[in-house]
Amino acid sequence: MINPNPPVKKILTLSLMLVFTGIAVHAFRPYSNGAEAKTCWMTVSSLKTGQAYYMELAADGAMVTRTETRKAIVTKRGKIPTQLAKDFFREIESSDAITSQSPRENKLVFYKGEILKISAYINGELKRVEYPLTNFGEAFSHAFGEVKKASEKMTVENKLKGFLVTEPIAGAALEEFQVKASKERESKLIETYDIQKMPPLLKAIKQPHRLIPLETGAEIKKIQTFISMRGLYGLRNLFYLSSTRGTFKCQILDAAK
Repeated sequence: MINPNPPVKKILTLSLMLVFTGIAVHAFRPYSNGAEAKTCWMTVSSLKTGQAYYMELAADGAMVTRTETRKAIVTKRGKIPTQLAKDFFREIESSDAITSQSPRENKLVFYKGEILKISAYINGELKRVEYPLTNFGEAFSHAFGEVKKASEKMTVENKLKGFLVTEPIAGAALEEFQVKASKERESKLIETYDIQKMPPLLKAIKQPHRLIPLETGAEIKKIQTFISMRGLYGLRNLFYLSSTRGTFKCQILDAAK
């Protein structure tokens, strides 16, 4: 006969199993909320002019831009109309160049025009693609142009001290790094636990190619101290991090010049 009043211990055990199961499912998601998912970042660069234009946009219109030329670096932060941001995200989500599961062959050897490298969340997965800007289609280019034009009205940022950015390295580039590093010092694997003590660095390796703001000189100094104490290969503003999440080339960039 089935006991209509099962022991409290069993009920508690079942409840805890359900709670922890829910937590586990949530933990495997690449981001924790919708706002983070609706953020994209990209760089438009031109070999012909030597200019690199970085743009980061959130769904609510919050925006950061960094323009680097051979003579100057200018950073802006502000907000553009939400509708423009929505229009741009709609074009991202409908762009075959970004959403395709089978990326097209990318021949850029002799191309001298503008190259767009864009990172965006597609169906919960962080994707990054690189193509000539013209490959993204007329509607995308128009939406991009409108967002860029609106960003020109934003205020120049004078207080920001710099940015931290990472780039995953693999294949031949990773082998080359390992050979160079082994000649100078033993390559150390840095545990995630230690990286968590450096929030900007943790965020940078979770979201490669994104410019993570360093608001104060103290933040930059803390990262540079971390480099020295961990014996990381590289310099104060360009170093390599071997971690359980992979190997990354890390740079501290100027916000102005």
